[in-house]
Amino acid sequence: MMVLGEMEKVRKTFVLNRGQYDAPTEEVFPDAPGKIFAFDDDLPRNRLGLAQWLTDIKNPLTARVTVNRYWQMIFGKGLVATPDDFGVQGQLPSHPELLDWLATNFSQNWDVKALIKKMVLSQTYQQQSVSNPTLDQKDPENLLLARANAARLPAEIIRDNALKISGLLNPKIGGESVLPYQPKGLWKEKSNSSRCNDVFEAICNYG
Repeated sequence: MMVLGEMEKVRKTFVLNRGQYDAPTEEVFPDAPGKIFAFDDDLPRNRLGLAQWLTDIKNPLTARVTVNRYWQMIFGKGLVATPDDFGVQGQLPSHPELLDWLATNFSQNWDVKALIKKMVLSQTYQQQSVSNPTLDQKDPENLLLARANAARLPAEIIRDNALKISGLLNPKIGGESVLPYQPKGLWKEKSNSSRCNDVFEAICNYG
């Protein structure tokens, strides 16, 4: 098994003049953006130290970004509409106090299951997506969350819903890989030239 390890002697890193590998200029050292949260002197200046800095309770960014991405996954749109940009050029959160509260709770134990459960059991999530002329006029983008967002579900969620309804969803975590039935000729749609597709199809269908 491959294990990532740090070099015994740290390699020096330089800013390269116009990106040329043979034109080093000033030397640079491992650090983190101080404007977000200062890198503690007690932390090792390596990948482990960066991970500890990212998940430090005093770091305001990691939990907020994570919460916003799960909110976007569940509600169709994040509390911050620019999930890839939490900087000054990104959009402000539509519900800043809600984002702060969720992020503060999440950063206590980083429990993703509890976070998702909190969201899907909320009254906001359980609303209908049916709108009316008043809401369409006052809040066309549903920023006030007065109704559920009408969003296309990912294929995996549709699959899991179908398995749950049919009683075929196995809630067990871990174990051996599952080889579900595949319709005959499924893999030939992508490649007709490889006999390996026929072999793989047979393995999936008959174990």
